[in-house]
Amino acid sequence: MSDPNRRDFLKSSSAAVAAGTVLGADAKITGAESKRQAEACIPPHRPLPLDGVHTYTNRLSVAAGETIDFHVSSTHPYEFQVCRLGPDVESPSQDDVLQSWQVSQPVMQPIHPGSYIHVESPLPENQELGALTLECWVRLWKVTGKQGVITQRDETRPEGYGLYVREDRAVEFYLGGAQFVQETHGTQPDTLTGPGEKDEDDYFTVPPAKQWHHLVATFDGSHKRIFIDGQRVGQWKVSGRVKPPRTPLRVGGVGRDGQADGFLDADIAMPTIYGRALSATEIKARLEAKALRPPAKDGLLACWPLIEEQGDHVADVSGHNRHGRIINHATWMIGGPSFDANIGQFSSYDPDQDTARGHGLRLASDDLYDCRWQPTFQYRIPEDAKSGAYVGRIRFQLDGESRLYHSLFIVKKSASASRAPVAFLFSTNTWKAYSVTPFSPTWPGIKASVGTDGYWFDPDDPRSPYCCYRHHRAGQPAYQLGLRMPWPTAGPYTLEGSPQADFSHLCRADRFTETWLAREGYDYDAYSELDLHQDPRLLDGYQAVMIVGHSEYWSRQQYEHVRQYLESGGNVICLSGNTLYWRVSFDEDHSVVECRKADGWGAQLRSERRGECWHSHDRRRGGVPRECGFPAWKLLGVEFLSYNPMGSAGAGPFRVTQAEHFLFQKPNRVNLKNGDRFGFDPDNPRRQAIGNESDVRVSTLMRLAAGPIPEDAPSGLTDPPGIDVLAQGVYDWKQLGSNGQLRDYYHRVLPPELSQSHDVACEMIYWEREDGGRVFAAPSISAAWPLARDEQWSKLLKNVLDHFDVRPMHA
Repeated sequence: MSDPNRRDFLKSSSAAVAAGTVLGADAKITGAESKRQAEACIPPHRPLPLDGVHTYTNRLSVAAGETIDFHVSSTHPYEFQVCRLGPDVESPSQDDVLQSWQVSQPVMQPIHPGSYIHVESPLPENQELGALTLECWVRLWKVTGKQGVITQRDETRPEGYGLYVREDRAVEFYLGGAQFVQETHGTQPDTLTGPGEKDEDDYFTVPPAKQWHHLVATFDGSHKRIFIDGQRVGQWKVSGRVKPPRTPLRVGGVGRDGQADGFLDADIAMPTIYGRALSATEIKARLEAKALRPPAKDGLLACWPLIEEQGDHVADVSGHNRHGRIINHATWMIGGPSFDANIGQFSSYDPDQDTARGHGLRLASDDLYDCRWQPTFQYRIPEDAKSGAYVGRIRFQLDGESRLYHSLFIVKKSASASRAPVAFLFSTNTWKAYSVTPFSPTWPGIKASVGTDGYWFDPDDPRSPYCCYRHHRAGQPAYQLGLRMPWPTAGPYTLEGSPQADFSHLCRADRFTETWLAREGYDYDAYSELDLHQDPRLLDGYQAVMIVGHSEYWSRQQYEHVRQYLESGGNVICLSGNTLYWRVSFDEDHSVVECRKADGWGAQLRSERRGECWHSHDRRRGGVPRECGFPAWKLLGVEFLSYNPMGSAGAGPFRVTQAEHFLFQKPNRVNLKNGDRFGFDPDNPRRQAIGNESDVRVSTLMRLAAGPIPEDAPSGLTDPPGIDVLAQGVYDWKQLGSNGQLRDYYHRVLPPELSQSHDVACEMIYWEREDGGRVFAAPSISAAWPLARDEQWSKLLKNVLDHFDVRPMHA
């Protein structure tokens, strides 16, 4: 489609959406999917049209014999394929194409970002008001345009009322009705600006703390007044009566042409509406209450204390049943104006025991967790389909070039099929954590290097959302991500870092192990990490479980299910680095994942805001699992230590330390002696087993400290008994230089003089656990990268599998 035609298409599509046209699909919708779509319906909401090709699946994994839906938005004709990824990690040339459709008339499906509270039962239109007060605590992020705080009006009509903040941090108060005509009054700019609050935040650094402000607007029949933090900052003589219109009441948004718009980028607490004008004395008392208690019922029309701290229901305590519904999720568990969030890193803080914590809700104009698109294709996976990584693939032409778009999903064996010896866990939580720029253009060719800023990142585009490595556009930390969204970053041919390195820590890292297993004849059952989270019996009966690639993000349930499996005599093979480094949780229907990153490498929370790291899903502490009560080293024997960019010169292979160990001896003789090196590609010196991020025993971490032990921090930790170190992953600091980095147990970067005196970046271990089970760990993200190129490394892994009673099918 040419550029002019594409622009015309987007204009016509926008008009169709605005007119309420339903974008249909030829696919048959299942009853369960139809019910989910009905529940996902939202009130009329500003649509954002999408150019290009985008798709996602309705589920992360699907069993053979079951159906999966593909939700596509496209402005280009295309061919859609369902494919099983083949043995070639570098291209789709050997993939199995299971089904294909040609689409000559594509359908664009818009997105509807922006969170706010929708109140379906507003102030009645037949009740004119001679007095009114609007009250709300706000903590602003970066404001763009004019955004609504509390409003009941459509800006195309004069009736109604509204309290707004502007981009220049001024406050506006609007009243309309009998004798009022477009009566808007506002304060001077920067009346809502605290110290340092105008400093620009970027998308990758942790934003500074913001300041709460108590915002009150009153009308007593003759004057309008605005108070900020108890001080009157504006007064205007007016007269008339306020006429509420027949339109929804919105907290954190406005009405424009019948749709919600003007979404607020702010934290809010205790929004309240009164049918009378509060006095200056009453306003001062409300300021001093710090939103810890609701107001008296005198003249109260609506009050939402926001005590729920989870879900989308917001209760009104005025007695008028003006309950609200949160649209697009928003963020709970941030505390209120009275909350001191500067909690100690190793303290025993419990939010349920903190009477001064209060309650708040964080709104964002780009909040989006479910695209809510109609399904375009539905496909039933064959009963005999092989388990593994699959994609919905879109082939299309743009600017005379062929382009490929991929939406990954995992196929599990059918419930009636016998189990393979190995359970293979794809690191899907990490894929989602890095799923930045879901609506980016599609790159030409097969591969493209995409970092934590995504592909084709435009910071001014509201369609370039956040992830666990980039904040919301207005600066809010990104604590939650939706699963019903496109994630092209997780594609099988997406690279990360230097294109010359030709590597990615996401799907590509997992695929090196998967294709090695298939090539060597090992049968396996593939799963997503969400499958493990949901099913406590998932691992029962497997001879071994493989954790691969970059399995960085774990839930408590994942941890417990692996622990139970090990203690029942199971075996784990870990070919993953930076494993179990961040805690995640899921909401009830497993459509939103939550991760609150504090203190560790890549934290989104400053230390003075640490009190926000308690999850809304379960009210438990978030952050690094070792600080949440389930450390990686107690489960897998190792914790994170080292980082280097992929393909860095000096990031080396493994160095043998126990050549006499039985895993080097049988059934395949590994021809190595102590000090020998293995785990590299002889034809590509930068294709090494030690790369990106790697882990070591906790005793090794205890010997490396960047400074004094923090207050109340654990110290003197020792390895559990039974761990053998088979090999060490090494750094050559003369070559690596500043490209390498080591971090101590408390996440602090070691100074060069200390780190460069220590050449061990990774430790390969075999552990017979006292509590039951056995673990083999080659804990580096790139451990499997040279697996197919190094015969000695391949033999060693075969010996491990044999020791765990896993043998090739042809054997």
